[in-house]
Amino acid sequence: MIFAFSFDSCQKKSQSLPLENVSDSKKTENIEENSADLEEISKSEKIEESEDSKKERAVRDFIANLPDEEKIAQLFLVNVEGNDEYRAVETRSDGKPLVPGGALLFSFNVAESADKVAAYTESIRAFSRERGLVAPFVAIDQEGGDVNRLRGLTSVLWSEQKVAERFSLSGAKDLYALQAKQLRLLGIDMNLAPVVEVSKSENREFLGSRSFGSISDVISYAGAEISAFEENGVASCLKHFPGNSATDPHVGLPKIDVKAEDFVQFIEPFSALSKNASAVLMSHAIAKIEGLEEKTKMPACFSSYWIQKLRENCGFSGLVVSDDVFMGALSKNGYPPENASLEAIRAGVDVIMLSEKRFGKEVQRLLDESKKDSDFARRLENAVLNVILFKMTIRGILKSFLEKKNNSILNRFLKRVVWAWKFTKRAEKINGGDFEKRCAGKSGTKNGRSGIRFFLRRIFWRTLEKSSRIVFEKNRLRGI
Repeated sequence: MIFAFSFDSCQKKSQSLPLENVSDSKKTENIEENSADLEEISKSEKIEESEDSKKERAVRDFIANLPDEEKIAQLFLVNVEGNDEYRAVETRSDGKPLVPGGALLFSFNVAESADKVAAYTESIRAFSRERGLVAPFVAIDQEGGDVNRLRGLTSVLWSEQKVAERFSLSGAKDLYALQAKQLRLLGIDMNLAPVVEVSKSENREFLGSRSFGSISDVISYAGAEISAFEENGVASCLKHFPGNSATDPHVGLPKIDVKAEDFVQFIEPFSALSKNASAVLMSHAIAKIEGLEEKTKMPACFSSYWIQKLRENCGFSGLVVSDDVFMGALSKNGYPPENASLEAIRAGVDVIMLSEKRFGKEVQRLLDESKKDSDFARRLENAVLNVILFKMTIRGILKSFLEKKNNSILNRFLKRVVWAWKFTKRAEKINGGDFEKRCAGKSGTKNGRSGIRFFLRRIFWRTLEKSSRIVFEKNRLRGI
């Protein structure tokens, strides 16, 4: 769990420390206390619908106490340094490290063994935790087939085309569920997949085997993949909305012409699937609709029209993520890096993807613009809110994990942890009774509660070690 908090404590802090009157250093002093409060709400099994507005207000109060640079940094998903131990490559104006909202792993960030990858992703969180900073979520491109950053570390993951050709829907879901569990153990929070574009003559040259194929296959197989990842604690990110042409966006801007009568069918996969996904990634394509050429002349990642259609027509309420805004095709076509981040936020993007490691200048550009434009400042605040709400959820998607009534190792592990937690809570009510004394005696600790913690730690680490070893090594021996 990255965050959670208590409404009352956050609201009180907000009243006594209004944003405009508090220095960044003073705001920082409140972060750890607020973050500790955050744990309680995110761990609760149920939040009543009537509490939603209170929850949002409390999150906004938490955000208001973040230093400005840390707040805006939440909007960036950037590449990170190394593959053994995380370190920040930039500092804020107050001397603290500048940590992005999301850490994007490329192949060179993936070490040669699963345990080293898991240690690296944990070092990303530990770096922030030790400094009282908001921890990033960790994302990776793990589509399968040619786009497979974890090849050789996780079980075989075929391309979407092969999965649709060779697997039943239930088999596909099992395949993706196994992959999701492995990503979860590796400390990865988001998979930038699946591709939910329909394979057509207009885009086949670019997509290749990255599509499930026909519209019916895309909706059914991508639906199975989304469920498999989300149910196993890894966020899915649909891509690329609203579509692509045969042009590779790394070298040129894709251009699509959409007839007005074909609009509904054009976005149908996203309409059918986006409600179940955590995020949607915007393409760089210029998708012009007949009769609406003026409104649709911008690349989709800079187009308020297309993002509005995603929100309203597709009913999507999760994170809107841009594709890499530093791609050469954008700068060559009138969208240089110094404008790209501003245009993306204005259009409605929540998370700006950068293949670069340094993003401090972009943070400053957004801050400077927010001081001049109140509408832009509100858009920034809403984007940060969406990211923080996502972070409160992503490391807490264990409930659906536990609801499965099967005999998998990971489910047995989680059931044992939850059983131990519930047992501990019950034991605490005894408040010094026989149970705590027995725990103290068996663990060699001085009191019962220390004994309970001893047994919880032992259950956790022994089971995690066993489950990770079996998931990775057994499947490697099988050659799957």
